[in-house]
Amino acid sequence: MGNGGLFGARIASMVRAASRRNYPGGRTRRLFRPLFPLVILFAVMIAPDTVCGQEIPLEHCDTLPVIPVAAAGRQAWFLVDTAATSMLNLESFAQGPTRDIRVTSWTGTLATSAKEVTIAELVVGRTTLVGLKLPAIDLSAIGKACGKQIDGILGVDLLGKIGATIDLKRELLHVTTSEEERDAELISETRRDMERCTKAFNDSNEDTFADCLDPKIALFTANEELYGREQVAAYFRDRYFHQTPPARLEIPESAFHPIGDAVWYEYEFTIESERGRLHGRGMAMCRKSDGHWRMASMHHSVVQSEPGGR
Repeated sequence: MGNGGLFGARIASMVRAASRRNYPGGRTRRLFRPLFPLVILFAVMIAPDTVCGQEIPLEHCDTLPVIPVAAAGRQAWFLVDTAATSMLNLESFAQGPTRDIRVTSWTGTLATSAKEVTIAELVVGRTTLVGLKLPAIDLSAIGKACGKQIDGILGVDLLGKIGATIDLKRELLHVTTSEEERDAELISETRRDMERCTKAFNDSNEDTFADCLDPKIALFTANEELYGREQVAAYFRDRYFHQTPPARLEIPESAFHPIGDAVWYEYEFTIESERGRLHGRGMAMCRKSDGHWRMASMHHSVVQSEPGGR
């Protein structure tokens, strides 16, 4: 465990110790209980990344971006080019039959004769592509222009296959990992279900909104602590549902953090109702059950409050 993890664990330990003290009525326990989810998230967020995306530094051959790869078991330098199809340098990979192909590059698409070479493995970062058949043509002119042998071109076709993006400002090639794909899927599912919940709020649809809440949801505001689906559903129903004109909620989410089987995210919210206008921000955690992501914890505070109807 890195320093971040140790620091987070120490905070959690301090909170637990304080909450065990026998104050009359359990006042300290009540005060610290809302902090537990935030402490856990804080500990995870400041800990060093154990699973991070692949970021490969871009090297340069003159002004051209190149990266080291492992091709057919040996080190090679490939030019990164989003305007070309992937190909090999004939000087580096001479084996294979000759056939007519069409090659796309920065000069356009043309027909030419080239060797077709099968690469057993092409390793980019920690991602391995197997059984590739690529054309091999003479790329020596590129190497002569920049002073380094270029063994191939990593073109738009293979960049797309490995989910690569190029950050020229930071001079990095980012390759999508399976963990990132999973996280993106979880975030997309969470966004979809939270949109369903917002619509239920704005429609005063009590049943659908209640179904958006985890049975053991905890809601913490500046003034209240509510536990369980019934209490939280009643809180929103009594304050905002079935008004004329209807109460309206806008709640853009950001900074999603998938952690295990949960997704944490930050949000801002604006509620306009007969009570007035509230604007605030907070943090929420969702869990998936029965095919839907449901709100399991919400902590928010009001930043601005304007009393009166619309």
